[in-house]
Amino acid sequence: MRETVTKSKESKEELSWTKFLRDIFICSLGAFGGPEAHYGVFTDQLVTKKKYLDEEELIELIALCSILPGPSSTQTIVAIGHKKGGPVLALLTMLVWSLPVLLLMTMLSFLYLFLERVQLSADGLRYIGPMAVAFIVMAAFKIGKKVVTDRLTMVLLIVAALVSFFFRQAGYFRYYWCSVEWLLSSIHVKKTYGTV
Repeated sequence: MRETVTKSKESKEELSWTKFLRDIFICSLGAFGGPEAHYGVFTDQLVTKKKYLDEEELIELIALCSILPGPSSTQTIVAIGHKKGGPVLALLTMLVWSLPVLLLMTMLSFLYLFLERVQLSADGLRYIGPMAVAFIVMAAFKIGKKVVTDRLTMVLLIVAALVSFFFRQAGYFRYYWCSVEWLLSSIHVKKTYGTV
């Protein structure tokens, strides 16, 4: 009897991992356009629809992964996988997240070369860029509604947009964003916990 209960718990765990990984796969199919677009997809799919974590947890994971070196959206999705099922699910999450996009981009690059070789027009591929921009704008709008909550965060948003527009050199940009991220994290911690 005890073995039956253990087996049913294990099958439920496997089933939930399967569902989770399927949801990650769905996220990976709609995740073109960089981290900003990815976070919009994460919020929509993993927070709003599936409720794997709440929005505050996602924002905290995004903030943490943004200051780490490396691909922040991949780190965020792997952290969610680790939170839901430990290191094994984190590894599976990374594979399910990365492989579909890797395969699709590889196929598109070969398609582009093939169309060029047979002298057919590749004009249809020019719409990929504007679609990515639309994903980014939509995600930025959704995140902005949740993060810009008062006058100070609105001023920080406007200053960040102006600095990003006028100073496009990598050195200025990197140091500026590090200071803005630190400031926003401090404000979030102070509002949440009452201290910095």
